[in-house]
Amino acid sequence: MDNKITKKRISNHLEYDWIFYVLIVVVGILGSYFLFSQINRTRDYEDITLFVSCYGENDNDFVGRTFADMNKSDYQSNGRFLYGENVLREITVETRDPLDRDNYLTLLQTHGIITSDILVVGKSYMESCAASFVPLTDEILTEYLLPDDRQTGEKLQIDAFEYYTVTLSSGEERRVGIKISSFAKMHGAGSVFETDWRNVEGYKTAYGEAAEENQPDDEFYICLNSQSKNIGKFGKHAKDKNAQALFVFNRFLTYYRQ
Repeated sequence: MDNKITKKRISNHLEYDWIFYVLIVVVGILGSYFLFSQINRTRDYEDITLFVSCYGENDNDFVGRTFADMNKSDYQSNGRFLYGENVLREITVETRDPLDRDNYLTLLQTHGIITSDILVVGKSYMESCAASFVPLTDEILTEYLLPDDRQTGEKLQIDAFEYYTVTLSSGEERRVGIKISSFAKMHGAGSVFETDWRNVEGYKTAYGEAAEENQPDDEFYICLNSQSKNIGKFGKHAKDKNAQALFVFNRFLTYYRQ
């Protein structure tokens, strides 16, 4: 049998079978793209999302500061990674105005309760959302969430903050949010997130004469979503080593309290 490879045979082969080679190249390109997209895909535990309800935002550098702190050695505690290893690739801060009547409630449910790790919510929404939030036990507060005092360097105590509490059928009171609207950086001149509608001229005009029960929220609370995959042993769907959202929560209190 003559199996000699010649230019004529190659030409005849390609004339009839070229489509197979094109398909092989296309499949190879698509397979490589899919493989690399999966390798580089941001996993749930590599991304933290904050849903912040407020009436305005000013020069927010929260993400950069948090990543800078996470890259420091003090991200560790007593030689161990208290919040899990430093695997975060993205931190997203989404701000929404509660007075955007057409969109806010829908976004609170879809972007907030369903997909966010940390939420800042007005008092009027806390009761209806409370079941979605992680109980703020003494353990999670003292071990993970409460920051050091920036002046004394000592760990802040539980009674240094105000909380939103719900009463269970057993009569037990449960903390589900930390009040942040009284923080220095959360209202008035120099605020990063404006939580007092009276400091927004249009809202002051619209609601200044309204009865108190008809006025917008001026109390806001920061909460942890129980569905988050980044809250370690305190979550329903998180692994112990993935507690990075607790660190981000801690940084929020650190930066904006004083």
